[in-house]
Formats: sequence, structure tokens, C-alpha cells
Amino acid sequence: MKRIPVLGIAIGGTKTAVTHAFYDGVFTDIKKIEFPTDKNANSLMEHIFTAINTLKEPFDYISVICGGPLDVSKGIIQSPPHLPFFTNFPIVDILKDRYHCDVFLLNDADACALAEYKFGAGKNSKNMAFITFGTGLGAGLILNGNLFTGNNGMAGEIGHIRLSEDGPVGYGKEGSAEGYCAGGNIPLWAKEYIKNKETSLSKYETFTVKEIAFEARNNDKVSKEILDIVATKLGQTISVLIDSLNLDLVVIGGIYPRISDLLDETLFDSIKKETLKANLKVCKIVPSLLKEQIDEYSSLVGILLGDNMKTLYEKYPELIPQKENIESAIDTLEACYKNGGKILVCGNGGSASDAAHIVGELMKGFMDKRPLDQESFTKISKEFDGDEIGLKLQRGIPCIDLGAQGSLITAFANDVDPDLIFAQQVVAYSSKSLFDVVIGLSTSGNSKNVVNAIKVAKSLGLKTISLTGEKESKLSKSSSICIKAPASETFAIQEYHLPIYHYICMELEKRI
Repeated sequence: MKRIPVLGIAIGGTKTAVTHAFYDGVFTDIKKIEFPTDKNANSLMEHIFTAINTLKEPFDYISVICGGPLDVSKGIIQSPPHLPFFTNFPIVDILKDRYHCDVFLLNDADACALAEYKFGAGKNSKNMAFITFGTGLGAGLILNGNLFTGNNGMAGEIGHIRLSEDGPVGYGKEGSAEGYCAGGNIPLWAKEYIKNKETSLSKYETFTVKEIAFEARNNDKVSKEILDIVATKLGQTISVLIDSLNLDLVVIGGIYPRISDLLDETLFDSIKKETLKANLKVCKIVPSLLKEQIDEYSSLVGILLGDNMKTLYEKYPELIPQKENIESAIDTLEACYKNGGKILVCGNGGSASDAAHIVGELMKGFMDKRPLDQESFTKISKEFDGDEIGLKLQRGIPCIDLGAQGSLITAFANDVDPDLIFAQQVVAYSSKSLFDVVIGLSTSGNSKNVVNAIKVAKSLGLKTISLTGEKESKLSKSSSICIKAPASETFAIQEYHLPIYHYICMELEKRI
């Protein structure tokens, strides 16, 4: 994958940041300029333009993140509570007209969720929420492996949930989750809460959550009570998410990692009390893994929404009928890898090239870098006297191209039977390796040597996967899983096979 230059713009209530990086599966060479958020939309845009000019870096995409409400589909900021001067502001059109490139607008919670899902704690999750526990309170949602923003980009506005009939006001609603838990609101109701109470917070003319946490760590009883209220209400809010969406992961960001020691006992007691046991049993609740990096990564992740970054089924909706087969193939290959098996791949002509291509993607890093496990790294580094060989080597997914064995193939074809050149290798490699998987590629689905390899594999009890065209064939009848490209001409079938196996390789890599 080529290195794509991307620009990120993060507009917050107190500060704005312009970040530049290169993307090739990860963000590298990150440069950032921060400045106070001007309380005038046009002036703020001029500061953003100046920062872009100062960076002096090329970019193909611009990613903009901001608190809601937003109209993401139209690229408009619709007067968020902390940015009231942005009233129906067409920021995407302004940036497109000036820089002539693709511009993506995301809610900041959605951006954090996508960043944590792709690069942080959510890597192995299918259904997760990222809680922005900062100046405001919101959630970004990843459902069934995709960013979920709702009909108009307003999904995840958990700050609007009413937790009591009256109470602190947030999001224009008394007793709301944002009223109780948002970092900008906690000091407001805490100021009232401490009246007529003996507390070290009384010495502050104004205070923030930082000062409340400081005094709580110094054993100030009232400060602890305030944070207990916050933890209880945050737990109630999280329980609504877990029960309504049956999540497998909740990641909490913002100020949480810095004060989790003061919140966790009460927070988890609240979640346990409020959440259905069956739902809580399958859901983990963790702090942001990206921590301070979340600011840079979230501002840049709009690139993942570009056309070249869409999911397979968004890009090729005609493959949706094959989704079950494609996902089953990924599950089968994951089980193969995790049980110590290997993957054998075969095909003829253009399909032979595709077979070699698959092996190339699996035997080394594809979208990710795949560092060695610690044990292998230690052994290799010791053998090379501490040299950095272990940093260069990568974990591979064991995979063999059956068409690459030139001497064997020609000898067996000449001496025995050319229709069994792949079947012979299946017997030799896998007759005693029950977790191996054989993949056969054939645009017709009837290539005799490929069909024979699949049948032999089947007779040995191995799982088999085939990639064919849309017509019924010998492979479709013999394979455990057959993925049919929706085309009948050879070149068109092969043009579908490429994105299909790229997707399979990419998803399999995520799971190892």
C-alpha cells in the first residue's frame, strides 16, 4: 500500500489542532500544530489555513473532526453547544473549494471509536463503543465491524440520556448524563454540592476535575463523594449502551485514564448493578489503549472513509450474496492458523498468479507490521548477538503455493499424471495435518487438477475453499466453501477474485 499524505483538523471547545501524517496502514511522521479555538468561525478558519501553510506538507485527503451536532452527509457543523459560533457552517465545501481534495467530516466520538477500533483496544472487537469522557460526553459506535453513525450522523449521543427527573443540566436537559458526567459540567454542579460542606475544594475560587481529583487523592471526603456520583452516573449510562447494543467492548477515553483509580470501584459496581448479567459477561470495559495518541489518530482517521478504504461489501454490493461464504472462509482460515495448520493454494494461468499473490500477502505483513511474538524475538536476538534481525522479521501465516514447485510438478506430470500435480502435494503436505486448508482457484470451477486437489483434501478430512465464477461447477459441489464471483467471463471473474482474497487476507491478519 502506498504512503498516503493526509491532513487532520480537530476542532475543540478550547483548542484546535492541525495534524499531518502519512498513512500506509499506520500513521507515521506525525506533525501537529495546536492553537486556542477562536470564538469566531471565520477567524478560526484563517488560523487553520495558516497552520496548514506552516506545515508545508502535501496531502491527498483532509479529515475534520468536531463535536456534534453535525450533518455529516452535507459536511455541515450545526452549532454544537461548545462551538455555538459554528451555525450551519459548511466546513467541508470551504475546504474542498480551497484545497481541491476529498474532505471527510466526523463526529469526534465517532472518530475516536474508529481510531481505537483500527489501532487500539478495539482491534479484535466486532461491537464496541468508545466513550468520550471529556469536556462533553458522547459515544462512537462500531457495530458488526463498521462505524455506525445513524440516519443523520447523530448516533451515540449518550449525553442526552436522562438519568434523573431533575439534576445538573447538560445537552439542554436536566438530569442528563452529560449534566452529571461531562468534564465541563462536573465543576458547575460540584460548586453547588460543596456549599455548607467542609472540604478543601472551598479554597479554590474556580476548580476543574483536575483539582477535584487532586483533593480526592489527598483524602478530601467531599471530593471523593463528587467523583463517586460521577462514577455512578457514568456506570448507569454505560449499562444502557451494553444492554441496548449487546456490546463486546466499551473503551473509555478522555479524562478517564487519568482518574480511573478514583472512579473504578464505584463505576464497576454501578455497571454491575444496572446491566443484565448475560450482557455484562460478554463485554469488557477498558481504558483507551491509544491514550494521548488518540488526539492525533482520531483527527486523521477520516481517510478510512475514503472510497479506497470502504469495506468490501460497500465497494462491491454485488458480493453481498457471497458474504456468508466469504466470512466463513475467514473463520476457517483463522481456525487453521490457531490450530497450527497451514494453507495450500493452487490454480492455473491467471489463477496461478492469484494463488502466488495470496501466499505473498499471508507469509509477511499485509496491512499490519506483524512483529514477532516475544519468545521468538528473544531467541532470534540472542542468536544474532542482540542485532536488530528480530525487529525486521515478521509473523507469517503458513501458506504454500502449490504451483511454485516447478521441478516437482514437471516430474510428476511427466512420470505419473498431470491432472494430479496438486493432489500429490496435498497428500504429501497434509495427510497427517488435519487442520490444514486447501484453497483452489478456477474461473470455470472445473479445472481438473484443482478439482482433484480439492477432492483429495476432502477425502483426508481437510477443509476446502474455492474461488470460482458464478456458474455451478465441480468445485462448487466438492468444496466445503465456494465463493462465486458474480461474473462469467474469465477476466471479469479474476477482477472480483482480487478484492475478495485481499479482503480475506486483511481480515485474517487482524485475527492473528
